[in-house]
Amino acid sequence: MKKNFLLLSIIALLVTSCGKELEFNTPPNSSSNNISTFAGSGTQGSANGTGINASFYQPTGVAVDASGNIYVADFRNNLIRKISPAGVVTTLAGSGTQGSANGTGVYASFYEPTSVAADASGNIYVADDGNHLIREISPAGVVTTLAGSGVQGSANGSGIAASFSYPQGVAVDASGNVYVADYGNNQIREITQAGVVTTLAGSSTPGSTNGISTVALFNEPTGVTVDASGNVYVADYGNNLIREITPAGVVTTLAGSGTPGAVNGTGTSTAFNQPTGVAVDAADNVYVADYGNNLIREISPAGIVTTLGSGAGGTGTATYFNGPYGVAVDAAGNVFVAGYGNSTILKITR
Repeated sequence: MKKNFLLLSIIALLVTSCGKELEFNTPPNSSSNNISTFAGSGTQGSANGTGINASFYQPTGVAVDASGNIYVADFRNNLIRKISPAGVVTTLAGSGTQGSANGTGVYASFYEPTSVAADASGNIYVADDGNHLIREISPAGVVTTLAGSGVQGSANGSGIAASFSYPQGVAVDASGNVYVADYGNNQIREITQAGVVTTLAGSSTPGSTNGISTVALFNEPTGVTVDASGNVYVADYGNNLIREITPAGVVTTLAGSGTPGAVNGTGTSTAFNQPTGVAVDAADNVYVADYGNNLIREISPAGIVTTLGSGAGGTGTATYFNGPYGVAVDAAGNVFVAGYGNSTILKITR
């Protein structure tokens, strides 16, 4: 098990051992800060329902499709959940029991899925972290394995001949190519529509070097997203950086100094603290789940970093987020957040 999730598990165990489930306050529905609870009661569970009548168990990934449906990697429940634009929560796939079975709906199984992505055809891709697999779910709920042997490794190849090490982030471009933040291998991998896996950037050695392809180095990359031009953005968790990879494989630092902090500004004069999730909108603004700071940050195309949410009526934006892990943005610019710490899906209305 990866060290960041192990630490969180210990914290959760300590709290529950005191006779109380892990619970956190969810943000108020306030027009002043535009942050609301889209779904989830804030109490750990797996109930389907509408809005706060549903429950999640430490969700880590979130994605939105062209119709405005939200998909959630419900990490501790080993489920992939779907939320309609009206806030109705259902289970798209997964039995709730740890496993790696393919099948339809509840007959499939996952092992601590961490991230989801949606393509233009309504297919959902899953970083199945505990299984070292990348899974695909059809619009009909049929789960298959896109790539990965199921054994921890770093091999390139086709389909199940390839291997991953705790893949945490997943994204898909307009051509159907899938990008993976391969956390355990410190690499960004690419999977073609035919299932052929290659290494886009990074080597097995952790580091923060910029450069081309495998000359560049990452340190526990956790989140990944791709813009309309094919540029890939990476939440480089261990380096406290947001990195950018061009279609030619050239890696640069978009924002962050590398030193943990919560500094706004431009480019490398800014600071993040264990960023875990990234998303990009149609205008190429990048959104970051700044996990260690309990913040959602925005990076403009010019590299200007700001913090979303006014925090009006409270003691700051951190009041509303507790362990934000995954982030997604819809066509209207609304931002959805997978709240690991408070087991909710939050919405920032723009």
